[in-house]
Amino acid sequence: MVITIDGAAGVGKTSTAKEIAKRLGYQYFDTGAMYRAVTLFFIKKNVDLASDSQVTESLDTIKLNIDFSSESEMQIFLDEENVSLKIRNQEVTSKVSAVSAIKDVREMMVKIQRSFTKDGNFVVEGRDIGTVVFPDANFKFYLQADYDIRAKRRLADFEKINEAKNINEIKEDLEIRDKYDSTRKLSPLKKPEDAIIIDTTLCSFEEQVSQILKHIEN
Repeated sequence: MVITIDGAAGVGKTSTAKEIAKRLGYQYFDTGAMYRAVTLFFIKKNVDLASDSQVTESLDTIKLNIDFSSESEMQIFLDEENVSLKIRNQEVTSKVSAVSAIKDVREMMVKIQRSFTKDGNFVVEGRDIGTVVFPDANFKFYLQADYDIRAKRRLADFEKINEAKNINEIKEDLEIRDKYDSTRKLSPLKKPEDAIIIDTTLCSFEEQVSQILKHIEN
């Protein structure tokens, strides 16, 4: 079974999806990490995102692997190196939306995502999971929250990797990223028509998790 959790950056998708997976005994699948890994790869290889040939050639050589064996969370490997933490830095964050909008990248990632979830039970989170990747998912949820709350959550994420960031800059970055993600031609960020909306602005973490679990149990 597949449960999808979509939403913009900072709405609580990752932490919520992990906890839902843990409580249900399912596997958590962070699809955004895959796009971040490709972004890191392009940065290392100095790939010109405007060059179709460079993008295609780089994708032909990338070695991207996902390890679901960890009890804590999935680990992502790029050329046999565990880059699970490196993909969270600010440089990757600032460029991942542009990389995610490239057709060849999305087609490759969607193919991988579907292949990994053929067997087993998964909680999958991202921005187009319920609309494009798994339109026939058993349960679909769409998380949302206001910008102030999202900025605070993002600031906490950066602090975890010891990266200094101004909260006003984070808020501005979120607004720009939302506009970009929701207006891009290929797989834009939007709520699946049959998704259940969970607003996490005024929710505690336990409350938002409980809301989703209640819908699944019912």
